[in-house]
Amino acid sequence: MVAIIIDDMGYSLRLGRQFLQMQARLNFSFLPDAPYAKELALQAQARGDGILVHLPMEPKGKTWRLEPQTLMATDSPEQIRKKVFSMLAAIPFAVGADNHMGSLFSENARNMRIVIETLKARGIYFVDSVTTPGSQGLAVAQQLRLPSARRHLFLDNDREVGAICRQLRQLAALALRQGQAIGIGHPHQAMLDAFAQCGDEALQPVELVRVSSLVH
Repeated sequence: MVAIIIDDMGYSLRLGRQFLQMQARLNFSFLPDAPYAKELALQAQARGDGILVHLPMEPKGKTWRLEPQTLMATDSPEQIRKKVFSMLAAIPFAVGADNHMGSLFSENARNMRIVIETLKARGIYFVDSVTTPGSQGLAVAQQLRLPSARRHLFLDNDREVGAICRQLRQLAALALRQGQAIGIGHPHQAMLDAFAQCGDEALQPVELVRVSSLVH
């Protein structure tokens, strides 16, 4: 089984609608402050897609543009809880959450514990995007017995159709070896073109499922 999450949804209405019109069963993670997030999430809900909240977390690099409610490493526990509750409220149809960036924030087990506790209080599962090898997200979620999983492959670090096709095939091969795999991509034209050109062939050996089927 393979679950594919399209992160960063909500900034482009045109691309968002094109992804939602695809025949493949996908999961969509919405940035809570993006202008079209709620509108597109409603459409995803009507389709029966898996819906996640894409929780922005502070990265180590200082050149990244931060989302308005980015979880910062220096936030107090109350600030973290308040931000997470606010972001969950922005996408009320979500059943899961994964992290946006976060190479600094997610290495702090105390901070991730507050995030995971807040998600658990709302019955929201967690997927650790593993944007740093030192991420504590999955380990903390498992300690707190929150249904959770981790990202195995990014599909589009190289935003070229051929490279994305190779990653889709690698994702399928990984799932065949270990039983399941989770891949993360982003809403841009090369990703759409890759699905159109090679998606059916690359993913033919596996079953595309909701992420909720793979968390444990």
